[in-house]
Amino acid sequence: MGIPGLTTYINNHSDLYLKYYELHDTYLVIDGNSIICQLYLNYARCNSVFGGDYDNYAQCVSNFFDDLLKCNITPLVVIDGGCEDKKMKTIISRTKEKIRTASSFSICNQLKMKFFPLLLTDVFKDVLREKNIRHVQCLFEADKDIAGAAKILNCPVLSFDSDFYIYGALYIPFNTLDKYAVKRSNGNGYVKCCKIYRIEYLLNSFRGLDQSLLSLAAVLLGNDYVKRGTFKNFFRHLKLRGASRKKHNHQQFRIESTFIWLSKYTLDKAIIGVLSRLAKPWRQKILNLIEININDYTNVSAEILIPLGFPRDYVAHVNTHHLNRSFKFDGDINTLTYIEEVCEDEDDETSEREDEDIVDMINTFNETESMSEHVAIRNLPAWFVNEYLMARYPTYFMDLIVRRLYICSVQLEDCCYPSSIIISLKIISVIFGLLKSGINDKVRYMRYMTRNQNNKLICRELQGTEIINYCKLPSLKNLREIPLSIRREILNNALGITNMECINKLLPEWMLYVGCAKYWIKEQDPSLSHKIYLYSIFICMLFNIIDSKIGKYRVMHNFLNKYGETIRTIKEERKANNYKPNYPMNCTVIEAYNQIDYGDCLLAAPFFISHFEMNKKLYTNPKKFSRHIVHVFAEFQSCLKHIMNLNTLLGYPYPQIKIANLFNGTLLYNLSNKLKMNNNIEAYIEIVLNMSPSLLRLFNILLLTIKPMFPLLLQNNLNLTKQKIKRKRVKTVDKNSTESDTEYYSADDHVNELFYDVNNPFSMLNYV
Repeated sequence: MGIPGLTTYINNHSDLYLKYYELHDTYLVIDGNSIICQLYLNYARCNSVFGGDYDNYAQCVSNFFDDLLKCNITPLVVIDGGCEDKKMKTIISRTKEKIRTASSFSICNQLKMKFFPLLLTDVFKDVLREKNIRHVQCLFEADKDIAGAAKILNCPVLSFDSDFYIYGALYIPFNTLDKYAVKRSNGNGYVKCCKIYRIEYLLNSFRGLDQSLLSLAAVLLGNDYVKRGTFKNFFRHLKLRGASRKKHNHQQFRIESTFIWLSKYTLDKAIIGVLSRLAKPWRQKILNLIEININDYTNVSAEILIPLGFPRDYVAHVNTHHLNRSFKFDGDINTLTYIEEVCEDEDDETSEREDEDIVDMINTFNETESMSEHVAIRNLPAWFVNEYLMARYPTYFMDLIVRRLYICSVQLEDCCYPSSIIISLKIISVIFGLLKSGINDKVRYMRYMTRNQNNKLICRELQGTEIINYCKLPSLKNLREIPLSIRREILNNALGITNMECINKLLPEWMLYVGCAKYWIKEQDPSLSHKIYLYSIFICMLFNIIDSKIGKYRVMHNFLNKYGETIRTIKEERKANNYKPNYPMNCTVIEAYNQIDYGDCLLAAPFFISHFEMNKKLYTNPKKFSRHIVHVFAEFQSCLKHIMNLNTLLGYPYPQIKIANLFNGTLLYNLSNKLKMNNNIEAYIEIVLNMSPSLLRLFNILLLTIKPMFPLLLQNNLNLTKQKIKRKRVKTVDKNSTESDTEYYSADDHVNELFYDVNNPFSMLNYV
């Protein structure tokens, strides 16, 4: 999260501090949390307003790592863990800001800003695992481990966090990294061009400045652990009143003045100068904070290298030969004379925030009682800690263990409805019920923080589940010792899918996803409109099948450039041969899946591709945007997140969901809008997939298989014979066209660059 204004300061003097660098043939320590966000902001082409185009994001992450590997770079990804007490105020403050942003986020302002989807980190981790990229999730804050690993390996850090200007490691700011790898000048291999920062560049600009003094500067300037207003009296001493009143320029002046002042002192003398301008009641607490920060910035440990795949012998050797010295100020702070600085022309920014800063300063040291981090870890079973380090678990698990608190992620929602987290509380309760048994804690309640319907951040209590289906939950310590079948029963009971054998007939990668849909529907008071959303979810499950057969295409022009002629040929041959495949309905979902035809996927692709794009009319008429649809799928995503988390905690009784293969927010939104206009959803799907009979059969068999799970919402009259399909289609399409059925959404329509209105299900029929 960094030091306010420091990145801007460095960029304003980039000729001094950032030097051209060719990145290749090296380790690269990657700040996972930072790069997750930067890839989404700068590389991924996603519609944030619909809740997450995860397939596009996964492709962008995959391409990013492919480029690094092409340059013979070995990525080492380090991800943040649980919140530390000293950052709680910052995290809570930023959660409030996200709630405010989410409430005002719209179709129009998504052009200027992004909002991070709920499952972004899960998709990022999936790509790391698929590509065998070495990664680790720290138990808590990762910055010092990232910097330490880079120092030990003498390689750069890739991040976009101004803290790394202080740590002393080689640092590549993400915004300086070229998007694509290029050939080396000598023609041997590839490089990623970028700019690199070395701490010597900064120290040499301020003669006398030491790295430990930079650590003190981070505290003074207001990093995540302390508000800048804490040192208001100290900054009066620097006489900053001559700076511009504009916030941007004033902060730049403040940074430079701080470096200049510190360069004239030793660390001890500088601390005396700072503490003597603080009231005595606060000196010891601020000194403790200063000491912690200095040691965090300057000391390194090699332990993080073990889960990254380095031998224990190597790590032991590094720890032995890399001596860390713990800084401890040994002066008597109580005898310091308090110096009150007077500044008649105090800057407006400090004055306006004075009350807020004082309150924050006081609250910084008034944290709610929580278990010691070290005690919490010591009580956890080794298998759990190992799996946490392997990044299998979400970071909030550690927050539940240490302080029994869950600060819920913020989604784009309809504020008229309760928070989307509410629908997942039963699952969260089971998760907490399992976790709390591992910390020897008799407290039965956890707390969770989320928005209320007035968009205010509130804190509520939730009781942990101890008994499920008349059986006591196992302890965390013994969880991996009980049979997987029993763990599966725990999950089935939590989802409400006990005695539903139909789920076992699905593709393994669909089982938990459909089980999640069942839980999602069960936990609401579903109106008939939820049938639309349920069908949209099931249709959306087909897009990855098409991708796997023909490749991933999201732009119609690109698709038709490659397959336009092929599609014409397929259609001509099928017409000439009177193509009528005999696909029996008495088969399983898996058998139907294995018989998907390549040509069918090509013919169905234009329909899906057209729905991956946002209707441009929403920009000119934003009132047509349905926030309710977004809210419905925000609730579904909340269910997905927590059910996936419970599945992982239980040791994968079901194969884990691959979100990028199943969920695309734009597609789901467009499908839902389209299905709203159809009285008979299945008849409409028969039309859409009529030219792709193997896909249509798979979809119908899927509905038949899972119908017992959704008896109130799935239609009873599944149309399984060609005769019934024709009769219903005649009623649905333009009666003046006899060929509309077979040409609906065919690729030829797009070859001729015909217009398709995503809000009109029959617009394409006019072109037949």
